[in-house]
Amino acid sequence: MKFNKICVIGLGYIGLPTASMFAASGIKVIGVDVNQEIIRTLSVGGLHIHEPGLKTIVDQAFSSGNMSVSLSR
Repeated sequence: MKFNKICVIGLGYIGLPTASMFAASGIKVIGVDVNQEIIRTLSVGGLHIHEPGLKTIVDQAFSSGNMSVSLSR
């Protein structure tokens, strides 16, 4: 199956790394979460969770232009 855009719902310990890896690999990703603080934190370049190496992947995902986050689709 080939696709070029996905939506990841929930940007916690599973969703954020998954969304970031897809985006860093060239796929357009819209990350959605109902928590406004998570969206705000990610939008200003921060992280709300700690996983070794995650900051690097998230930064790469956003800087590539492939990742965006939203409170709604």
